[in-house]
Amino acid sequence: MIRFLRPGLVGAVCGLVAACAQPAPPPPSPAAPAPAPKLAPDQIDGVYRGTSTRFRADSRACPSPGLVVLRVVNGEFQYRWNGRTLVDASIGPDGLLQGGLGDIVIEGKLTGHRIEGDISTANCAYHFRTVKRSH
Repeated sequence: MIRFLRPGLVGAVCGLVAACAQPAPPPPSPAAPAPAPKLAPDQIDGVYRGTSTRFRADSRACPSPGLVVLRVVNGEFQYRWNGRTLVDASIGPDGLLQGGLGDIVIEGKLTGHRIEGDISTANCAYHFRTVKRSH
């Protein structure tokens, strides 16, 4: 005994079969990461205290590591390289810091209430970590 499908049902079955035969759509592309919030100078400014650690000393003239105090005003500060030398640096609205004086280079990042970075020459290099203690 042969049974025939009703015309409406035939269309529905054909539609289901055709839908199964089509390739799946591609997955959505990942969302771009949100940009880091911009920091205002009043969020950056303050006194940061911490220490430095030497990780390269190819010369006896390299300064000793030790305590670090950064007084940040309008996103700018001076890092005391030795008893006579202050190195200018600035912190951008993205939290990145950079600066230098002659062959001395300073780079780092402000994250929350911490400034961490490196200051170096061809012969001497230090890593420093500081925490904001006051405004």
